Amino acid sequence: MKTKIIVAKSFDQHLEEEFKRSPEFKKAYEEELARLQIGWKIAQLRQMRHLSQAQLAKMVKTSQQTISRLEDLKDARINLNTLAKLASALKARLSIDLIPAELIKPVH
Repeated sequence: MKTKIIVAKSFDQHLEEEFKRSPEFKKAYEEELARLQIGWKIAQLRQMRHLSQAQLAKMVKTSQQTISRLEDLKDARINLNTLAKLASALKARLSIDLIPAELIKPVH
Protein backbone atom coordinates (compact mmCIF):
# COMPACT_ATOMS: atom_id res chain seq x y z
CA MET A 1 0.00 0.00 0.00
CA LYS A 2 1.41 3.38 -1.02
CA THR A 3 1.46 6.22 1.46
CA LYS A 4 0.28 9.55 0.16
CA ILE A 5 2.57 12.38 1.16
CA ILE A 6 0.79 15.56 2.13
CA VAL A 7 2.79 18.72 1.73
CA ALA A 8 1.75 21.47 4.08
CA LYS A 9 1.26 24.86 2.49
CA SER A 10 1.42 28.18 4.17
CA PHE A 11 -1.77 30.17 4.33
CA ASP A 12 -0.26 32.69 1.93
CA GLN A 13 0.52 29.98 -0.62
CA HIS A 14 -2.98 28.57 -0.36
CA LEU A 15 -4.51 32.03 -0.70
CA GLU A 16 -2.43 32.83 -3.80
CA GLU A 17 -3.57 29.57 -5.41
CA GLU A 18 -7.20 30.36 -4.65
CA PHE A 19 -6.79 33.87 -6.10
CA LYS A 20 -5.39 32.38 -9.32
CA ARG A 21 -8.15 29.78 -9.48
CA SER A 22 -11.00 32.17 -8.83
CA PRO A 23 -11.04 35.91 -9.55
CA GLU A 24 -14.46 36.02 -7.85
CA PHE A 25 -12.94 34.63 -4.65
CA LYS A 26 -10.13 37.20 -4.79
CA LYS A 27 -12.63 40.05 -5.22
CA ALA A 28 -14.82 38.82 -2.35
CA TYR A 29 -11.76 38.34 -0.13
CA GLU A 30 -10.48 41.87 -0.79
CA GLU A 31 -13.92 43.41 -0.19
CA GLU A 32 -14.30 41.55 3.10
CA LEU A 33 -10.80 42.57 4.17
CA ALA A 34 -11.61 46.23 3.48
CA ARG A 35 -14.83 45.97 5.51
CA LEU A 36 -13.01 44.39 8.43
CA GLN A 37 -10.36 47.10 8.36
CA ILE A 38 -13.03 49.82 8.56
CA GLY A 39 -14.71 48.19 11.57
CA TRP A 40 -11.36 47.71 13.28
CA LYS A 41 -10.39 51.34 12.67
CA ILE A 42 -13.68 52.62 14.09
CA ALA A 43 -13.15 50.55 17.26
CA GLN A 44 -9.49 51.57 17.60
CA LEU A 45 -10.21 55.29 17.19
CA ARG A 46 -13.12 55.11 19.61
CA GLN A 47 -10.94 53.46 22.23
CA MET A 48 -8.09 55.89 21.56
CA ARG A 49 -10.52 58.75 22.23
CA HIS A 50 -11.64 57.04 25.46
CA LEU A 51 -15.23 56.82 24.28
CA SER A 52 -17.71 54.08 24.98
CA GLN A 53 -19.89 52.80 22.17
CA ALA A 54 -22.83 54.58 23.82
CA GLN A 55 -20.94 57.89 23.96
CA LEU A 56 -19.94 57.66 20.30
CA ALA A 57 -23.48 56.69 19.36
CA LYS A 58 -24.85 59.78 21.09
CA MET A 59 -22.36 61.98 19.23
CA VAL A 60 -23.49 60.65 15.83
CA LYS A 61 -27.16 60.36 16.80
CA THR A 62 -27.49 56.61 16.54
CA SER A 63 -27.75 53.68 18.94
CA GLN A 64 -25.01 51.83 20.81
CA GLN A 65 -26.16 48.68 19.01
CA THR A 66 -25.47 50.34 15.66
CA ILE A 67 -21.92 51.25 16.72
CA SER A 68 -21.41 47.68 17.88
CA ARG A 69 -22.65 46.32 14.53
CA LEU A 70 -20.38 48.71 12.62
CA GLU A 71 -17.34 47.73 14.68
CA ASP A 72 -18.07 44.02 14.28
CA LEU A 73 -19.36 44.61 10.77
CA LYS A 74 -22.44 42.51 11.34
CA ASP A 75 -24.16 45.30 9.40
CA ALA A 76 -22.30 45.76 6.13
CA ARG A 77 -24.50 48.62 4.99
CA ILE A 78 -22.26 51.41 6.21
CA ASN A 79 -22.56 54.49 4.00
CA LEU A 80 -20.47 57.58 3.37
CA ASN A 81 -22.71 59.80 5.47
CA THR A 82 -22.28 57.51 8.48
CA LEU A 83 -18.53 57.30 7.92
CA ALA A 84 -18.33 61.10 7.71
CA LYS A 85 -20.24 61.48 10.99
CA LEU A 86 -18.01 58.92 12.69
CA ALA A 87 -14.86 60.60 11.38
CA SER A 88 -16.04 63.95 12.70
CA ALA A 89 -16.98 62.55 16.11
CA LEU A 90 -13.67 60.67 16.36
CA LYS A 91 -11.66 63.72 15.24
CA ALA A 92 -10.37 61.82 12.24
CA ARG A 93 -10.06 62.54 8.55
CA LEU A 94 -12.10 60.35 6.23
CA SER A 95 -10.08 59.31 3.21
CA ILE A 96 -11.56 57.37 0.32
CA ASP A 97 -9.44 56.45 -2.65
CA LEU A 98 -9.95 54.82 -6.03
CA ILE A 99 -6.86 52.87 -6.99
CA PRO A 100 -6.42 51.42 -10.48
CA ALA A 101 -6.41 47.62 -10.30
CA GLU A 102 -3.01 47.35 -11.97
CA LEU A 103 -1.44 49.36 -9.13
CA ILE A 104 -2.82 47.17 -6.35
CA LYS A 105 -0.37 44.73 -4.82
CA PRO A 106 -1.71 41.22 -4.19
CA VAL A 107 -3.16 40.71 -0.71
CA HIS A 108 -1.44 37.99 1.34
